[in-house]
Amino acid sequence: MKYVRKRDGRLENFDQERITNAIWKAAKAVGGKDREQAKKISDQVAAELKRRFGEDGVPTVEEIQDIVEKMLIEDGHARTAKAYILYRKQHQDLRELASLLSSADLVDQYLDI
Repeated sequence: MKYVRKRDGRLENFDQERITNAIWKAAKAVGGKDREQAKKISDQVAAELKRRFGEDGVPTVEEIQDIVEKMLIEDGHARTAKAYILYRKQHQDLRELASLLSSADLVDQYLDI
């Protein structure tokens, strides 16, 4: 797998290190101390992505995040999974807020004409 489809539709190079870092940040948030464990889980995620999408498939960011959650839970890392899920939710809320603010700016610009 070479690419990931971003939320805005752009394609970006697949980077497993980003998965490892996200898992590690969630683990540290709940007291995790073993970055190598985050790497092992990201290896499992990469293997599952390859199984589902093959070499040429293009998963979305959301599909990757769903698999990360699934792997964390299946591997017995419920607290890390919860931190990861909360992080996803916070970022979703921030994206929605940014979209609302952008829309408000557009209306303001229109009214100033």
